[in-house]
Amino acid sequence: MNILFLCKANMFRSQMAEAWCNLLSKNKVKSAALIAHEGKLSWLVIDSSKEFGLDLSNHISKDVTKSMIQKADLIIIMNKNLREHFEKYKKLLKKNALVEMWEIQDIVAKDTDNDIYPEFVKTCKIIGEKVKSLVKRYG
Repeated sequence: MNILFLCKANMFRSQMAEAWCNLLSKNKVKSAALIAHEGKLSWLVIDSSKEFGLDLSNHISKDVTKSMIQKADLIIIMNKNLREHFEKYKKLLKKNALVEMWEIQDIVAKDTDNDIYPEFVKTCKIIGEKVKSLVKRYG
């Protein structure tokens, strides 16, 4: 199964979901941004993911492509607020492709916002639990 995780900038939520899914399943997994963005992940994301055995140190943000959408059997959109940004891609979906909306809130932070590090850890754990449930459902 080809799984695609989508979030706003592919700087946090979808990257963690991709890493969790790669750790817990044998599915082909990708993540991408629904709103154009490029860059390296914050140390807040990298370090919080390490607490769960995930290594995002070499990950960079990627924009979603038509090919990613066309190949996906399952698309997870990390927050329903992104639904309108996904609308233009619906016509590219495979006939039997599934789309799920999760409710994972984004955390916007600067690298100097050390005090919100625990929020990144908490969200990484929540994403991990959701991915574990996903893997139980779809393998």
